[in-house]
Amino acid sequence: MALSLAKTVVVDSGFWFALFERTDQNHRQALTKAQIISSLRLVLPWPCLYETLNTRFLSNRMTVRGFERFVKRQNVVFADDSKYREGAYNQALRGAERRPIALVDMVIRFILEDVNTRTNCLLTFNPRDFVDVCRARQIELL
Repeated sequence: MALSLAKTVVVDSGFWFALFERTDQNHRQALTKAQIISSLRLVLPWPCLYETLNTRFLSNRMTVRGFERFVKRQNVVFADDSKYREGAYNQALRGAERRPIALVDMVIRFILEDVNTRTNCLLTFNPRDFVDVCRARQIELL
């Protein structure tokens, strides 16, 4: 998979769990993907950070150090989600009757749908919740 250095990747929470948890079923894939995306522009939505930096994740010092090294790079941007929150919240509640999508994933969907936000790729191990948006916006699923 050859990606241009100019590409922007939105990173979902599941990637961080898989990358730092050796028993995660996607750990090997996450290691490979970490190498692929290491020099790309990474967008980390705040809700993903809230979800990732839970007590269990933070209880492992090695994990915390590894995560910090990764996200302190100059190619990492923390995405302000304030303009998406209310819409994502309402959509998550309305959509729960048809097909539940977590609020954090709904925020990511809103970021991906925003034509004013440069997004080329989405790194997730949960493509089902994003495939329609990615197809519509021609965003590559990693």
